[in-house]
Amino acid sequence: MIKIIFISLFFLREIKSLLFWLYLWQLKNYHIGRFLAHFSTYKGRKLLLNYFLKIFILILSLFNFNFFFIILLLYIIEILSSKSIIRPQKTSKTLFLSVIMFSVFIAFIFLAYNLNLYSLFSLIVLFDILTPLIVSFIVLLFQPVTVILRNRIIRRAIKKRKSLENLLVIGVTGSYGKSTTKEYLKTILGGDFKVVTTPENQNSEMGISNCILNDINEDHEIFICEMGAYNRGGIKLLSKIAQPKIGIITGINNQHLATFGSQKNIIKAKFELIDSLPLEGLAVLNWDNQYIKDNFKKDIYSIKCGLDIWAEDIKEGSFKLCNDKEEVVINTKIMEPYNIPNLLICIAVAKKLGLTIKEIKERVLLIEDSININSYKNFDIINATYSSNFNGIVSHLEYLKKWNGDKIIIMPCLIELGSEAKNTHYEIGRKIGETCDLAIITTKDYERELKDGAKKSGMENIVFTDKVNEIYDKINSLTKSNSVILLESRVPKGIINKLKNE
Repeated sequence: MIKIIFISLFFLREIKSLLFWLYLWQLKNYHIGRFLAHFSTYKGRKLLLNYFLKIFILILSLFNFNFFFIILLLYIIEILSSKSIIRPQKTSKTLFLSVIMFSVFIAFIFLAYNLNLYSLFSLIVLFDILTPLIVSFIVLLFQPVTVILRNRIIRRAIKKRKSLENLLVIGVTGSYGKSTTKEYLKTILGGDFKVVTTPENQNSEMGISNCILNDINEDHEIFICEMGAYNRGGIKLLSKIAQPKIGIITGINNQHLATFGSQKNIIKAKFELIDSLPLEGLAVLNWDNQYIKDNFKKDIYSIKCGLDIWAEDIKEGSFKLCNDKEEVVINTKIMEPYNIPNLLICIAVAKKLGLTIKEIKERVLLIEDSININSYKNFDIINATYSSNFNGIVSHLEYLKKWNGDKIIIMPCLIELGSEAKNTHYEIGRKIGETCDLAIITTKDYERELKDGAKKSGMENIVFTDKVNEIYDKINSLTKSNSVILLESRVPKGIINKLKNE
């Protein structure tokens, strides 16, 4: 009876564990560097601590079998405390890997069932402890097959792209602002050209290749291709696939420093797009970004937004577009000043492609504000959960200053910043201290740096919790009329619904 209970508990626990580890691999795009970087985070370290605890108890059970019941209790707690199964998105790859994982798991159960209780207990706990390694081994074992299939798709995409001789490709890369610029450009150009863009968040070699194969046809005139990478050579590969004639760099910061290894590598990776342009190509650059300004040396035709064209008299709802020859007032629904450089880039491209200022002004008014603001009884909610980089956070905090009431930010720590993580979070903390009355941080990776930065600006009201009820209670104790809550990056899912029901 004890054997059946233990196997049942283990079975339920292990299904969730297998799915979680496959989810984590998928979340990190099956990228080893990103996967390993997860274990430098607070949640990653907690995961490892849990497995080390089980190893310790397993060793103790070699001397006293009663420690078996502690493991049994841990399984019960894990099953009861888990509110939902965290599983990967359904794709052909995850389905295939899931079948392999569960086949190995079921085979293990059948082989171990006839063992005596102590041997069964030891093997089951060992299997549980080794689950991360087992899942990782299966993922990596089939990576060569994945690479073969991926390369086949890439070759097909390159072949089709070459056949589309009249297709103009505009490549968009950068540490931040890629998606925003892509959407702005689509709106501005969409009235005069048949435009297709990469789908949301599909900026890898597979996303771009599948877009070329499935979404683009001979009627399309412009392909706006968002390009993202985590290593040197990544943007070069994407450029080989898409073959852009216009290359845009929106901005460079230390995003994904942990996987790139150095700021120098990030800069070189982004400039792979410019290096891949043909001789008659056009580089459009955010000249307000110091990394771009200091490293652009290629002898190619370029438009430097911030130098060749720039914005003056920036207000909420309008700005003055300037160059050496003219000044034109542009009216816009874009409320955030930090998105004006992205808009300048799009205007520069549109002018290059023949649109008049009058046409551009009309199209700019069609662009909806990307920041989502909802008003409730006592407060406004700014939903910026799409953003997860230093520049975005700082810009949103600047935007908060227009509110008169209490200012609250809810956000996790940033990830994959490598050696720059502590300094970056100190600066975020300092900016929070200058702007906010309350900060709720949903992870604890850089608690000290955030607190020190906030304290430097005279603020100490900073809380670290990911529990929805605690977050809600803390907000309710502070908010009054005209207060504003900024939701930044990935926040606990339940908190948005709970705030909306206020």
